[in-house]
Parts: sequence; C-alpha cells; structure tokens
Amino acid sequence: MKIRSIRFSLCFLAILFWTAALGGTTENKSTITDHFFNGRMWQLLNSSQKTIHLTGIQEGILLCLSQIKEDLMIPPAVMQPLEKTGLFDRRRLLFSSQGVTHISDRVDVFYQNADYLDIPIIEVYRHVTLSLNFATQEDLENDLTKLKRKYKK
Repeated sequence: MKIRSIRFSLCFLAILFWTAALGGTTENKSTITDHFFNGRMWQLLNSSQKTIHLTGIQEGILLCLSQIKEDLMIPPAVMQPLEKTGLFDRRRLLFSSQGVTHISDRVDVFYQNADYLDIPIIEVYRHVTLSLNFATQEDLENDLTKLKRKYKK
C-alpha cells in the first residue's frame, strides 16, 4: 500500500511539474525557482493540493532514507545505539509530529511575506520543520538569512 501511495504522489508531482512548465509565466512572476515550485505556485494550490504536495515531499524523503539505509547496509546493532543517542536521526529535521496540516499552515504564513515568494516550497518545508522541531531562534534567523540570500530577486 505504501508503494502505491508513493507512486501516486510522485505521479501527481510529475503532472504538476509538467503543467507548470507548459503554463510558464513571465520571468518575474514564475511559479518555479531553480526547477522547483515556489511560493507563487503554493498560493495557486487549494488545501487538498497543498496536503498532497507536502505528503509527496515526505514520502520522497522516506524513499530516499530507506534507499540510503539499504545502500549503506548499516547493521541494526550499529544503527540502534546511534538512533537512541540522537546522533543519527536524519528524520529529526524533516518531519514534524504535528503533522502535514500544521506544516501546511506554517508554509501559508511564511508565504504571506511577498519577499519570500521566490523561495522553493521544499526549502520552506525544511525551514518550517526546523522551526517545529524546536530550533533556536538564532538558528532560524540564520537559516532564513541564507534562504533570502540564496533566492533573492
């Protein structure tokens, strides 16, 4: 069932990318930054589409993590102590226990600032989960500064 869900999400994202590419807008109002959907695209999505988009991001992350774990073939005896200490917790900053709906709400708030519309959704997703996972205010400000610098108009 998980594979079917992953395939659906990946197909949906592929269709969304294709549709955006066909309906390209002017350079200043593009829904794409560095080949990724940005805040302008986010604002075009309804609530269900936003949830599907974020779910696709999460499932893509899970797929990559499972592939990395498989490729590295880290024995459970080694992995478990690392996970228990928190030293090796790649999911810590990529997911929130508060769920996709809460992440979506925070992304909505982020994109209320028109200066941030060029920042890709996946970058905002990462930034929002960072804030939801109790990053310090300094870390959040540094991360936001890097995002603004990287994706300035």
